[in-house]
Amino acid sequence: MSSSTFNGATLLSCAALPPVGVILVADAVPLLRQGLVQVLAQAHAGYCLLQAGTTAELLLLTQQLSPALVLTAADLPGAPPRAEGLLTALREIKPDLPVVALTDPVATPEPDLLRLLRHNVSGLLARSASISEVSEMVSSVLQRGRFYNEATLRLLQSQLAGRPRPARLRTELSNRQLEVLQLIAEEYCNEEIAGLLSTSVRTVEYHRSQMLQKTGTRTTLGLVLYALRQGVFVDKALS
Repeated sequence: MSSSTFNGATLLSCAALPPVGVILVADAVPLLRQGLVQVLAQAHAGYCLLQAGTTAELLLLTQQLSPALVLTAADLPGAPPRAEGLLTALREIKPDLPVVALTDPVATPEPDLLRLLRHNVSGLLARSASISEVSEMVSSVLQRGRFYNEATLRLLQSQLAGRPRPARLRTELSNRQLEVLQLIAEEYCNEEIAGLLSTSVRTVEYHRSQMLQKTGTRTTLGLVLYALRQGVFVDKALS
C-alpha cells in the first residue's frame, strides 16, 4: 500500500479506484494511529485511510474530504475542554457523520463517556481493543451508523442501577414492537429487521416511530436505555 500526504496528514492510498470513501483516524499517539490504520487496511481495503494528530487537522480534513467515518480521541490536542466538544464540532461540519470515540477505560472519566453517548456518538472503542473488536466496531458503524459494544451496554446499565423499574408502562408496547426493539438493541438496521421479521422497511420505521412516541424517547440511544431498564435484551446482550 503506497502513501502520500494531504495537508501534512498521511494518506494511505487504497486498491479500489475510485475508493468507497475516506476513514479518518485521529489520535495524538502516532503508533496508535498507525496500528489502527493497519487493522483497517486489512478489513476495509476499499477505503482511503487518513491520519490526523491534532483537532485543527482533523476538522480541516473532515471539511475537505467528507469522510464516511471518523475514529478520534476525544482529548485530541486542541480539542474543546468537554468530552463532547470535538464531536459537536465534527457534526457541525457534517451532521450525519458517524464518529467513534477512542477511549482509555481507566483514564477516561465515566461522566465523559456518558456525555459522549448522550450526544449520539456512534460507538466507544477502547485504545486497547483487539483486532476483532476494532473490525466489528468499524464494520457495524459503517453499515448501521452505530455500535454499542458490551462495555458500553454495561456502562448504560450501571446508570439505571437503583432506579425504580415501572410496575407498568403508561402505554404498553405490542409484541411486534418488542421484537423490533430487541433487534434495534442488537444493532440491526431497518432493512435487516424487515428481512428478519418478514415485513417491509416502512413497517419497521412505523414501529420505531411509535416506540419513540410511547416511550417518550427521541433517539436510538434512548430506546436502548429503555430496553435496558425494561429488561428487554439484558440477558442476551450482557450475559
